[in-house]
Amino acid sequence: MGSRGWAALLRGVLLLVAGGAFAVAWGSGLYASALVAALAGLWAIATGVVAARKPQLVPVAAPGPAPDPAHRERRLTALLDLSPAPIVTLDGEGRLHAINRAARRLFGAADLIADPPALLVKAIGDFAAQAATVAIGGRSYALTTSDFALGGTQSRLAVLIDIDAELKAAEAATLRDLVQVLSHEIVNALTPIASLSRTAADMLDEPAPALAALRDAVGTVARRAEGLQRFGEAYRSLARLPPPRLAPLDLRTVATDLARLFATRWPDLPLVFDSAAPVRLQGDADQLSAALWALLQNAAEAVGGAGEGRIGLSLWRDERAAYWRVSDNGPGVAAGDRGAVFRPFFTTKPQGSGVGLALARQILLGHGGDLVLVEGTSGACFEAMLPIVPMG
Repeated sequence: MGSRGWAALLRGVLLLVAGGAFAVAWGSGLYASALVAALAGLWAIATGVVAARKPQLVPVAAPGPAPDPAHRERRLTALLDLSPAPIVTLDGEGRLHAINRAARRLFGAADLIADPPALLVKAIGDFAAQAATVAIGGRSYALTTSDFALGGTQSRLAVLIDIDAELKAAEAATLRDLVQVLSHEIVNALTPIASLSRTAADMLDEPAPALAALRDAVGTVARRAEGLQRFGEAYRSLARLPPPRLAPLDLRTVATDLARLFATRWPDLPLVFDSAAPVRLQGDADQLSAALWALLQNAAEAVGGAGEGRIGLSLWRDERAAYWRVSDNGPGVAAGDRGAVFRPFFTTKPQGSGVGLALARQILLGHGGDLVLVEGTSGACFEAMLPIVPMG
């Protein structure tokens, strides 16, 4: 125990003895003795307070000689070798040097890298960029660089961070998303086609089939199947939404086909279709059909597909653009979700994929138009705009 510890212990004992003596003397009527004991106790308390406030003197070792440069270099080298990221430098003559153990292991060089990857040297030497991604030995590295001067020579330091695992995880996630998009579109398109095909087959079993209705049903199935095939092939070959193939079309004809499919898919859900005149423009019929069908399906799912639900579809145009509006009398879009409804894979439905609205808006944007959520309506209301491209 140090001297301060012993002193504190002695003060404690003195305070204890003084307190006992004061109690005995006061109880015996020896007031003078009690006063002496009280003074002794106060002295012990006062010395303790003073000792607690006294600043402590921390012994300081005498300064030794400054470490020599070789020692500092060895310490720095040891610290660099602890880094799992390869560190290299590019000198003013374009030579690449391995700085730490990870770099020496990656390039198989003790210092000077005899045959460095040309793309790596180019990426490090590109003074316009401070970050890049390079592939070395079948792995991907994020490259960060910084300039420094050593011995009057300008060099560039580069750190290579292995991101191969992260890139593979991102590729896997992208593949899952792509498969989800394809399955969403294929299943949603095949469901009404299968239903309408079954209806046509049942019509053929009738003693006197209505040939006009049968012809319309089969024609609609054929058009939708061909459109689905082209749409799937475009996704498979490009893994992204292809540019629209513009051709003259009547948007009312596209909507009429989809209204017929809608009635087959949701026979108990009324669809109010309002289009008094043809809406002719230049567009990709397959893509626009997919966009409009995604909106109709979204509306049907929002109202539950039956009961008191009601869907509205209207088409119109002015001198500059064509429009369609799909509305429903469902619960609408929550205020907190309005900014996210067009975000890919965002959904509030337990079985939803979050693809339909994002895809529909992407198609409209690809046509130079837009798809917006209309504010201030009961239920949900989406309005699409397509610019009128001169034909010819």
